[in-house]
Amino acid sequence: MNKIDLHVHTKASSDGELSPDEILMLAVDEGVGVIAITDHDSIDCVSETIKKAPQYGVEALSGTELFCKKDEKFLHMLGYCFDTDALEINRLIKNIAADRDRWLTEQIKLFRKKGLYAEEDKAREFCRDTPPLFSSAAYAMFYDERNANHPLIDEYKKYENPVHQISVRLLAYGKPFYTPHYIPDTSDFIKAVKASGGVPVLAHPGYDQMRVDFNDKRFMDSLVQEGLEGVEVYYTTHTEDDIKTYLKYCLERDLIYTTGSDFHGRYKPSIRLGQLGIMDYKIVENLKKRRDQIRVG
Repeated sequence: MNKIDLHVHTKASSDGELSPDEILMLAVDEGVGVIAITDHDSIDCVSETIKKAPQYGVEALSGTELFCKKDEKFLHMLGYCFDTDALEINRLIKNIAADRDRWLTEQIKLFRKKGLYAEEDKAREFCRDTPPLFSSAAYAMFYDERNANHPLIDEYKKYENPVHQISVRLLAYGKPFYTPHYIPDTSDFIKAVKASGGVPVLAHPGYDQMRVDFNDKRFMDSLVQEGLEGVEVYYTTHTEDDIKTYLKYCLERDLIYTTGSDFHGRYKPSIRLGQLGIMDYKIVENLKKRRDQIRVG
């Protein structure tokens, strides 16, 4: 039996680190037999990883993780098992990336209005040749020496991962330092993934900055009405109560459930590939079965 990890980021994420080969070698070292590459707003490393995976004795699935919004709420959505050449998913990702350079310029302007410094070159040092995300701007601002004595910087020094905390607490959709840019609605994401032969799944609903209330089922039910097919039930920060709640909802609504660590590398150093230790291959089988059902229509 091998572990399953369906939430893995490569260097194609601006906050990722490892190449496809490095991810696959690490999967072997960690006893992970099935992975899904779920880079932020990108599928650039997916095909390469799938092609190389058999050489390592690993099964790799296509995936991506996109920032989305619904009813003024910011969410992460996962797409699985889609055709990487499909027009719909590629068009959506291209539209997102096309607005990122403009957004970074505007985000840095907003920092200056707030009395903080940041430079685009510093942000691109973080994201390299990938479209900049919140984390890129947060990195540029947090590590600018001119901000060293700013009280906001002092406030975030207490966190183990200050760049990530600034990203989700200050820069994300609806937060105090948010700068508008193109974020697809969940309905647009769901349509694009399904039109590409894939399965749309809600990512980490128990994550503190994006927590979804499953007690008031109206929000989740509206996502299901849009065509949501699953929930990432097993996740690094989900509690046992979270897992029971999400699993119960999935079973009631005939949704699939998935598992993922959200491995990034140095950006999230406390997270190991396959750290949840889930080995139930039925999760993968159910995901593929749902994919087949979607493709049949």
